Amino acid sequence: MTTFFCMRHGLTDWNSHKRIQGQTDIPLCGEGRDMAEKWAQSLPHDLFDLILTSPLGRAVQTAEIINSSLNLPVHTDPRLAEQDWGKWTGLTKAELKEQYALVKAQQKRGFAFTPPGGESRDSVLMRACDVLMDFSHAHSGARVLVVTHQGVLKCLAYALSGLDYMPGDPLPIEPYRLHRIECLDNELAPAQWNIEFADLARTLQAVADMNDLDPEA
Repeated sequence: MTTFFCMRHGLTDWNSHKRIQGQTDIPLCGEGRDMAEKWAQSLPHDLFDLILTSPLGRAVQTAEIINSSLNLPVHTDPRLAEQDWGKWTGLTKAELKEQYALVKAQQKRGFAFTPPGGESRDSVLMRACDVLMDFSHAHSGARVLVVTHQGVLKCLAYALSGLDYMPGDPLPIEPYRLHRIECLDNELAPAQWNIEFADLARTLQAVADMNDLDPEA
């Protein structure tokens, strides 16, 4: 079994301004770098074997800052990049609301949601699942820190929680948390959503203790 600890990159100026980044290569802002440095200080040094990251600069920068403390091999895969938002890239959320009817119609399509000239959520989900399963085959048994984007994480979380990504569906994950996904026999399964960085070691020790007490675990 391969275990993935998936996280979003640190903050950018476009995040702060609620502007849709998509695949535009926006760097971390000062606050985003500070966030990554705090994560680096709180993550256990002996937990991960590898880091897997999106190639977009904000994810790579986050991985590099964290890895300045962990000193792990780093792998990059374009399939972890953010959803391509097409013609809506660069719009603020307020500007997007001006196209309310079009946006609403797309939201009702669930995983088929596709910005004009952009990429569907289905496509994001398929490539994200593919990279995790491929990486699991190549690094069986590894514990992997994955640095990616909120759009990618939401697609994985909705799908692995059995939800259709429809309006009204509860979002299983919160931003800036760790989400543990396990891959066994070519299947992905959610192990735990929304782990606080500072609580990671304690959370995993509690899981290990429970498994030791359960003869069928």
